[in-house]
Amino acid sequence: MHNEKIDIEDADASIKEKTGAIRSAEILTIGTEILLGDLVDTNSAWLSSHLAALGVSLYRHTTVGDNRQRITAALLEAASRSDLVITTGGLGPTSDDLTNECLGVAAGHEMVEYPEARNHVDEMFRRFGREPTPSNYKQALFPEGAKLIPNPVGTAMGAMLDLDGALIATFPGVPTEMRSMFEETLEPFIKEQSEGAIVSRTLWFTGIGESALAEQVQDLLDASDPTVAPLAGQGKVRLRVTARAATPEEAEKKIGPVADEILARLGNYYFGEGDETLESAIGKLLTEKGATLAVAESCTGGLLAKRLTDRAGSSAYFIEGLVTYSNDSKERLLRVPYELLVKHGAVSEPVAKAMAEGVREKAGTDYGLSITGVAGPGGGTEEKPVGLVFVGISDGSGTVAERLDLSAWRRSREAIRERSANRAFDLLRHRVRETRP
Repeated sequence: MHNEKIDIEDADASIKEKTGAIRSAEILTIGTEILLGDLVDTNSAWLSSHLAALGVSLYRHTTVGDNRQRITAALLEAASRSDLVITTGGLGPTSDDLTNECLGVAAGHEMVEYPEARNHVDEMFRRFGREPTPSNYKQALFPEGAKLIPNPVGTAMGAMLDLDGALIATFPGVPTEMRSMFEETLEPFIKEQSEGAIVSRTLWFTGIGESALAEQVQDLLDASDPTVAPLAGQGKVRLRVTARAATPEEAEKKIGPVADEILARLGNYYFGEGDETLESAIGKLLTEKGATLAVAESCTGGLLAKRLTDRAGSSAYFIEGLVTYSNDSKERLLRVPYELLVKHGAVSEPVAKAMAEGVREKAGTDYGLSITGVAGPGGGTEEKPVGLVFVGISDGSGTVAERLDLSAWRRSREAIRERSANRAFDLLRHRVRETRP
């Protein structure tokens, strides 16, 4: 019986020989609750981005319920197509947690108890201040020959096993557990198996749609090394530039000229790279200028303030945020003239300007930012349909406003609010860059 804990630096040679370089992968999420919509699968998105950064091509996302035959079939099918199959879910102590059992059936390996996995269950329950039940020791059973993946925060250890030349890696469905296990175990293993080094750089753009952006860099998207891949969402587009070379330094050298060319063509829409966000880019600009900001929101209901204060240190430049949802609150807190509200309505350019001016004056800041609109999905009219939004910006040089037509997303309140916030931040970013506080 093989029962030693996996050590990435001394991994089983047979697994290395059979898998070779890992270039392709599939993700198999297991759980009837996902199929029923009771649980949203965030693991696949997280794994996809990390695999892409490692230079691994992802072929499929598959979700299967808690059924022995279907899980086993899904494992065999995925193994026939890909170098790596990552599963999440189905590692618990109950009768419908079947992942490792089905992996054993697919590989033709008997299930055996691993002493270190049993000891791990005991230790975790000791930390929890509880006693394990007999069913909890199901989490100590794995296909014979599997290499265990440590779980530092939960009871369910994972497993790595060769299946018809593919590497199967099983992880818990709990996102925090899966992520730490992947980063500590599988990620370095993939890097070790890779031929040379794979380096990625992500560039962020806004104020331009994905198709328009792609047209301007189509020749770069068609290149094979470095590769350039666009990904869009809620008013932002990112380009991931990935290169493979003998060393990380050589890969960076290959990325540099491509990134420079992208910025030469699209620099006006660029706001950062890596983990940069629109709100963090604004924070940097305001900090550099020693300037301050206050926001007044209606249809976004505090989203601007929330995103700004998500960033540590935002108190240095963000002074105040007001959610003035009603006409009365706009009058009372922002001193928006009653006549403006009656003549133009709350969703209008004059009111957006008045809101920006009002919050700036009230808070005593260098910049005032406002949003007012119809987020839907109801409440729109022919004159002011769902998706009509106005953004106002006020500073020492004056006040401006922009009309946004987000009617294409009229069925999604969340999309309208997110896109409104992103556009507001982008307009503010340009304003701060171009003006003095």
